[in-house]
Amino acid sequence: MLLVAAVASIWPLRHAGTALVVTREIDQPDAIVSLASHEWERLPDTAALGRRAPHATVVLSQPISLNPYNCHDCAHRVERLVAGGIDARRIELMDRKVYRTLDEAEAFKEWAAPRGVRSVVVVTSPYHTARALASFEHVLKGTGIVVGVHPASASPAEPAAWWRHPYDRWYVTYEWRARLFYLVRFGVR
Repeated sequence: MLLVAAVASIWPLRHAGTALVVTREIDQPDAIVSLASHEWERLPDTAALGRRAPHATVVLSQPISLNPYNCHDCAHRVERLVAGGIDARRIELMDRKVYRTLDEAEAFKEWAAPRGVRSVVVVTSPYHTARALASFEHVLKGTGIVVGVHPASASPAEPAAWWRHPYDRWYVTYEWRARLFYLVRFGVR
């Protein structure tokens, strides 16, 4: 624990959690995308945004294969959104199955093109917001679609003190590795 506190006292590392969390709100988006995984923290905010933007379509991605890590409650997402006040007719599943965040952005691009979507808000976990925003902007570049991102408020994340809790240490370390991988492999900045 002393080592963790010492590492966290180094300025760049101290802000490693907060640097991953970004917010870019769009008042009345055409679409609201709730990324798969961590449904317990993402769906409540998705429903809240959907209630505030009654003309937006709520869009859900579908993982290639389901497991407790990528979509532990996929079977009940629509019902949970309906219980949260979203009309089932406003909820759509993207046809293309996905493996990673970049795939979700590509699946959204395919879904959005024939619908004339001009704006989207991506709802995801706080530490995932920077990579999700970068991925969607990378894929949607040149389409004219404005991308926003919204961090799920039900998350237990504590970005300003990420080194104090195992959940935060794991997630922050994972996201920085993923950001580097996305930069090197896909050119996502």
